Amino acid sequence: MLKFDCEYDVVVAGLGTAGAIAALVAGEAGLKVCGVEKLHIAGGAAVNGGVNCYYYGLPGGRFEQIDAAAKACYEDFAAGGLFHFDAKGMVLEQNLLAAGVDILYESAVVKVHLDADGKNVRGVSVNTGVGIRHIGCRVLIDGTGNGDICALAGAGFRLGRPSDGKCQPFSSIRAIRGENHPQTINFDAGYVKCNDAADFTRAVIQSNALHTQEECDLYFITRLPGLREGRLIECDECRSAADILAGKPTKNRILGYGYANFDDHSQDWALADRISRNLMVIASLWGKLFCVPMTLEMLLPKGFDNLLVVGRALSVDHMTASLLRMQPCMQKSGEIAARAAIQSLRRNIPLRAVDRELLAAELRESGCLNTNLPDCSFTADEPELRKRMASDKPGEAIWFMAADLPRYQDLLLELLNSGDALAIPHSALALALGGNDAGLPVLRELVRHGDDFLPASSCSQNQPRILAAIDLLGRFGHAEDAELLLEVMNNSDPLNLQPGSHLVRSLLELGDALPDWRLKIRSSVEAILRKDRFDDVLYLKNSVRYKIYEPLKPSLKMLAERHFTKWERALA
Repeated sequence: MLKFDCEYDVVVAGLGTAGAIAALVAGEAGLKVCGVEKLHIAGGAAVNGGVNCYYYGLPGGRFEQIDAAAKACYEDFAAGGLFHFDAKGMVLEQNLLAAGVDILYESAVVKVHLDADGKNVRGVSVNTGVGIRHIGCRVLIDGTGNGDICALAGAGFRLGRPSDGKCQPFSSIRAIRGENHPQTINFDAGYVKCNDAADFTRAVIQSNALHTQEECDLYFITRLPGLREGRLIECDECRSAADILAGKPTKNRILGYGYANFDDHSQDWALADRISRNLMVIASLWGKLFCVPMTLEMLLPKGFDNLLVVGRALSVDHMTASLLRMQPCMQKSGEIAARAAIQSLRRNIPLRAVDRELLAAELRESGCLNTNLPDCSFTADEPELRKRMASDKPGEAIWFMAADLPRYQDLLLELLNSGDALAIPHSALALALGGNDAGLPVLRELVRHGDDFLPASSCSQNQPRILAAIDLLGRFGHAEDAELLLEVMNNSDPLNLQPGSHLVRSLLELGDALPDWRLKIRSSVEAILRKDRFDDVLYLKNSVRYKIYEPLKPSLKMLAERHFTKWERALA
């Protein structure tokens, strides 16, 4: 049996956004803690990734004191008290050392040691600057952000969206000299496979090189690419977008909340799953805000007794990962994990046996469990629904009525025949989203005549109504829709990115329902994916300045081949 060089109560692998807070809270409680960090400074995305503000998320928790202390240091770095990346890293390090945390910088866990039953972590082997150290621990916390430690231990995980396995795009940030003060430039720089070292290296080199394309006084390029998603570890509870959108409550004790919209930067919505397309394309509600509960069960990997995961690798699906990746939420997950470990070790009980009510009380006292939640609900009486449906902001009304179609079907049918130029197509969308095909003739006309309406339902990222019509026509299995979509796809020259990708997606779904049309659909889809007249260049979000783009044909071909294989098996 391996003899460990030293023993700790808690080892935290990764002192990033969540891991640093986990190590700090555990150390301040008097536990013997070792923090392992591959870089030379703590802080993760806020420090090494240059993410200098909170997009969304709720206040409250140990991280608030760190932020306040960092802000007090800004004047030492830049005139005017501007944000500086290293200030937070320095404050975190000072606090970690004051709490008695032993820090191993420029080090990485290379092996997780388990008991014979494979359920209990005994310790880890760490590659340090002076060789391998074997470190025993009673609790191991994975704060790597990519679930690297859980994967090493053999935990299950999800990776990327179902259609092509891609995670959300990553960002790249640099600091330059502005006219009166330093400023940062942030853009989406592409996709990367977080579990592939060669691809990760490629992404870092290519994205950093982009910062040299224009003349400027460059201060520095951030050390880490801004990864938005990696492995999503399979834990006792997985919070899914379907649960969130349906308002399904968790059965477990809530210990914290995330707050944001589903801020997925992918934008190639034809490759998203149906529930994502329902929200983002049909209702055009990219900006809709949600409060999402976090539980201890979302941090406990299945099959392990003393292992926790924090940060963006916690147990959610691909769509929810875009909502719960905000820094305040990630920092709260670190505090939740630490306080669970404290109770487990002090009472000598398994992590799953900790008193959730006691844990909730401690988190309320620290502010981490902040129950002062913004009101994200949408309710409207009939006059308001009518008004919304006849406006350029119908999104929430479409979503609201489609979700309760038996109640609103008669109203929608009335609006469908109202003669109002906006209410008619919007009621057709809501009916189809709810599963009623009464409005399909209206949607067919939108597609046939190239509808150019762009809703204003969201603060940003609104999707053209024609994409919603194309998407919905693929769901009912009508031969006339296959005929129409094939006609539009084959006769459009050039075939632009968004309509083209949605046409392919809907035709593939129609092929699933219409065996007699499969040969014709396959022939046309394969042809269009070969032709240059299909403009498949997707410009990434915030990348207009550098024209960072991804070709969609490889992903569409992958999606198509899955359908074709399924059709072939049906004939066998």
